[in-house]
Amino acid sequence: MELGFTGGIALVVLLGVVGQVAAKALKVPSILLLLALGLVAGPVTGLVDPDALLGKDLFPLVSMAVGILLFEESLKLDMTRLKGGARRPVALLVTVGAVLTGIGATAICWWVLDLPLSRAAVIGAILIVSGPTVVGPLLAIIRPKQPLESVLAFEGIFIDPIGATVALAMANVALHAAPEHLGATALSGILTGAVAAAVYVVAVRWGRVPAAAEVSLAFATALATYAIAEAFHEEAGLFATTTLGIVLANQRWARIEPLHEFGSHVGLLLIGTLFILLTARVDLDALATYALSTLAIVALLVLVLRPLVASIATTGSVLSSRERVMVGWMAPRGIVAASTASVFALRFEQDGQPFEQLVPVVFGVILLTAVIYGLTGPWVAARLGVRSEGPEHLDDDGVPLAEQRTSG
Repeated sequence: MELGFTGGIALVVLLGVVGQVAAKALKVPSILLLLALGLVAGPVTGLVDPDALLGKDLFPLVSMAVGILLFEESLKLDMTRLKGGARRPVALLVTVGAVLTGIGATAICWWVLDLPLSRAAVIGAILIVSGPTVVGPLLAIIRPKQPLESVLAFEGIFIDPIGATVALAMANVALHAAPEHLGATALSGILTGAVAAAVYVVAVRWGRVPAAAEVSLAFATALATYAIAEAFHEEAGLFATTTLGIVLANQRWARIEPLHEFGSHVGLLLIGTLFILLTARVDLDALATYALSTLAIVALLVLVLRPLVASIATTGSVLSSRERVMVGWMAPRGIVAASTASVFALRFEQDGQPFEQLVPVVFGVILLTAVIYGLTGPWVAARLGVRSEGPEHLDDDGVPLAEQRTSG
C-alpha cells in the first residue's frame, strides 16, 4: 500500500501520539509501545519507509529533532532541584557513575561484539543514558519509598543530556579520529548555545515578549541555535541545544516554568514522531543476528555493571543498604538512547563507514531492560522492603509532586 508523502507523515505522527497516550493509560513505558508500533509500521508491513519518505533530508531532520529533544531534556537540569539527602547519591550517579558505566559498557561491547575500541566506546557512551520517559512510568509501577524514589527519578532526568553529550564526543572521535576537530565542534556548539540563552533571557526579561509567546519563542530559539551551530561545525548543533537548555535551567533572570510546556506538548509530538521514524528503519534481520550478543550485553549490564556502579556511587549516602541494592536494580534505557544511536548510525552511513551493530544492539538493550525492570522491579522492591504501600502522585518524570512544590 502506497501512502505517499502526506499519508506517510500523517501515519507516523498518529502512531507516535497514539502510542504515548495508550502507554499513559496502560501505565507502561511509552517506549515499548512506540517500539512495537514502529516495527509493525516499518519492517513488518512496509507502510512506513523513512528513507523513501524523506530521502536525503532524513538525516538532517532526525538530527535536528534529536537536538530539540536534548534541549527539552536539558531544561530539567536545574541543580537546585536536588534537595537534602538525594543530592549526594544523584550527583555521584550522574558523574562518577556515568564515567564507570561508560567505561564498563565500552569494555563489555568491545569484548562481546569484538569491535574496535572507538566504536565500542560509542555504544558504551550511549548506554550511559536512562531517561525520564522510561524511568517515570516504571517508578509509578514499582512505587519505591522516599528518598529512594527521588534519587532514581532525578538520576533519570539528569543523565540523559550528560550521556548524550559523551556519546556525541565518542562518535566524533570514531568518525574523525581527530581530537582537535572534536574540540572545535564542542566549543563552537557550547558558545553558540550560551549566547542564544543570553539572547533569550534578555528578550524575555527586558523585551516585551507576551507570556503566551514564550514557549513558541523558546522553540524557535532552539531551532535557530541548532542551525547556526551546524553552520559553524557539523554536529555542533547537539552541543548547542544541550547548552542552551542547561543555561536556561540554571539562570534566575527569566522564568522558565512556561518552557516545561515544551515537553508536554511539542515534546509529545516530537518524541513519538521521531521514535516511529527511527524504529521503522530497524532491520529485523540485524536484530536477530545480534540477539544473542545483545542478551549477553544486557546480562552483564544488569547483573554486574549496574549493581557495581550503584554500590560505589551510593556509598556513604543516606540510602540504606536495601535501598542501595534497589538502585542497582534500576537502569532502563530510553528514547534519547534510541535517538542518538539512530542519528550516529546515519552519520556513519553518510561517511561511508557503516556501523551495523549500533542500532540493533542499542534497540535490543532498550527493549530488554524495559521488560526486565518492568516485570521484576515491583517484586524486587517488595522483597527488599522499599516499596510504598500506596501509589504516590508523580509527574511524567517520576518526581513526586510534593517535592516539586518544595523545590519550585
